[in-house]
Amino acid sequence: MRTAHAAFTMSLVGETDVTLLVLPADAYASDDRISVTVDGAPVDWRIEPAAHDTRELVFTAPAGLLEVDVRTTVDRLQRPVDEGNASRYLDDSRYVEASALRGFVEERFGRAYGFEQIAAMRQWIARGFTYSPALSVIDDSAVSTLEKRGGMCRDYSHVMIAMARAAGIPARYVGVYAPGLQPPDFHAVAEVHVEGEWWVVDATGLAPRGSLIRIATGADALETAWATTTRNPVQLQSLTVEATDDALAEDAVDDATLRIRIP
Repeated sequence: MRTAHAAFTMSLVGETDVTLLVLPADAYASDDRISVTVDGAPVDWRIEPAAHDTRELVFTAPAGLLEVDVRTTVDRLQRPVDEGNASRYLDDSRYVEASALRGFVEERFGRAYGFEQIAAMRQWIARGFTYSPALSVIDDSAVSTLEKRGGMCRDYSHVMIAMARAAGIPARYVGVYAPGLQPPDFHAVAEVHVEGEWWVVDATGLAPRGSLIRIATGADALETAWATTTRNPVQLQSLTVEATDDALAEDAVDDATLRIRIP
């Protein structure tokens, strides 16, 4: 059994439309407890379906102090996640400029194929990049991250996805809860489509892949942002993210264990 908890406060200067990606995907059997208030008064919310069984928590909140608390307990997947069209994840997207990396990928990784090629890419990122919030800017793309040789989980994922797509391998971005991640936070990993199935790749090596809880799946971080607001400015005041697994997976991020799916 796995649990996830996300709580945050946000200052709203006016009526604001909010979409949150903080719930486990609909493919899980989950028990959700959701609280949304502004200045202590309850706010009506609804859950809307999105691609790949993503569940969007949607509401309109008035000006004031927004407080959201989501607690959920999940079991393993009760059915496969809606896979969609893998070929969609060969194209460039907002933060993934795969076409700009084709020459680089062909020169450095062109002698390998399939899992062997993905393993070489993952090793290259893991060994050559520095994991540091100081190296990450919200608008960084795969190309700018490559130039810096560092960043955070979103940046590592964008580079992994870009290189896979540049090699002709469909790849996508997944926002997850990650039991075992220190310090606790939302986490991002890549998924690659090899031999007809999706497999999870995490070049950061910061959390066991066998305990991840899928939240949202898309082309890149633009499609999987945990919070999207419109109409008025907002200011995030606090954020807490926690995730646990009663049987925390053992995970070695080496070539022999690439064939792992998000459970």
